[in-house]
Amino acid sequence: MAKKDFDMSQLVSGLTGEEEMESKAERKVQSAAKRKKPMEHVCTLIATEQMAKVRTIAEREGLAIKDIIAVGLRMAIGNYEAKNGEIKVRKAKRGNASDVFGMEDEV
Repeated sequence: MAKKDFDMSQLVSGLTGEEEMESKAERKVQSAAKRKKPMEHVCTLIATEQMAKVRTIAEREGLAIKDIIAVGLRMAIGNYEAKNGEIKVRKAKRGNASDVFGMEDEV
């Protein structure tokens, strides 16, 4: 077995905690990038037999049910858009409470 050379700078940098802080910051940036797509909770009714099949697929393939549902929705939306053209989603209007109630903003 080859003997490894010991580098004192590794010991000192470990004591300062600089590398640890940088790696934590990198992890936060990476996890924030993964969370870029906003998600919504949706409650719906699904036929018992269909849900049982989805659960079986998820279990067999090691997938999350939400991922299977997402693929199905992408397929449905893709088929709809292929037939009817691209769906354009309107951005929600953000109202101003002062305008709604006929008051002036107090700053």
